[in-house]
Amino acid sequence: MDTSINIGHCIAIIACFISIITLIVQFHNNGKQLKIQNNQLKLQNYIEYTKRYQDIIINFPEDINEPSFNMEALDKDTYDKTMRYMRVYFDLCFEEYYLHHEKLIDDNIWSTWEGGMMFAFSKSAFKQAWQKIKTDTEYNDSFNAMVENPHN
Repeated sequence: MDTSINIGHCIAIIACFISIITLIVQFHNNGKQLKIQNNQLKLQNYIEYTKRYQDIIINFPEDINEPSFNMEALDKDTYDKTMRYMRVYFDLCFEEYYLHHEKLIDDNIWSTWEGGMMFAFSKSAFKQAWQKIKTDTEYNDSFNAMVENPHN
């Protein structure tokens, strides 16, 4: 009887260890799966924001990046279209700014986006558009300061 009880205990202990090892392996695999899903979600969001950015800039006049670009020299239709897309651009920038502020995007992605924003905000066309946009659109003070001082 003693031997059968010992064998029974050994089998129970082995089954317990196998269950624990199985749970650890499953937990480890689930962690990997969550990391893969998290990375896929980040990539999907990055692609979405990149597409939105491209949809905006493709609608700007070709010479918008020239230092001599003058919004006031545009005909009314081109001015109106450019301003609509400028508003969308500044809204997109604010969304990205907000997402970073709320820690919903990581610092590496933000660094890339912020560099592009700072470059755009320093250009004549964007400065001109901002002078109009800030009079009728409300963002927070920190974002406004970022737009108005792109080299700080």
